[in-house]
Amino acid sequence: MSLIDQFEVQFNELSNFELSDGSLTEVQPVEIAGVVNQEINRIEKQLKEFDTLDSLNIYLSSHDHKRLSKFYPLIVEGIEDLLKKTAELKRLDNLSKAKIEIVQDSNLETGIIKSVPVIVNNQPVIEQVTNYVLEINGMRKELENKVYVLGRGTDADIQINDPGISRKHLSIEINEKAMVLDLQSTNGTFFQDERIVNLEVEESAKLKIGATELIIYRETK
Repeated sequence: MSLIDQFEVQFNELSNFELSDGSLTEVQPVEIAGVVNQEINRIEKQLKEFDTLDSLNIYLSSHDHKRLSKFYPLIVEGIEDLLKKTAELKRLDNLSKAKIEIVQDSNLETGIIKSVPVIVNNQPVIEQVTNYVLEINGMRKELENKVYVLGRGTDADIQINDPGISRKHLSIEINEKAMVLDLQSTNGTFFQDERIVNLEVEESAKLKIGATELIIYRETK
């Protein structure tokens, strides 16, 4: 016995066969189950990797909606169970938790059923990490959120072997932005050929100290 046949038998028993003598032009619960089954066959080929069937809206005419309203709890429970079992048989986890909603549509004629799936995309958001990078004459160093002292001295956080650079030449403080501060160096810190005391770097900046070129820029991974 198919799942749709099982639905029909179960519904008729639970409803005491109250709808068994309905007009041929009126929607029967088993017909709704059949439409849902067709919808599953249609959308299972269209769902992408992270798509999930959130709900399936079943639209009925005003007449059919009113006639079946008494039995909606039975219909919805039975069709959701049908949908779950179908998903298990087909190994379609993205269909198994879908809800059934029965909606009145005054534009539909008696006996017509319209189904509209609601599909959501649950693709995980890849968290982007933004950090600052320092390049010194082409050598790359990723900067953490702290203060770095650059200079020629052995006690500098980033030591640069350049006779034109002071022992403690400048500092770079990394937070939401990069703050460059010249530490009263002898030969100065230059940005766009101008000597600077401090500089706020939001995206990128190219600096010159002695014969050394520094580039500070944001990088998103």
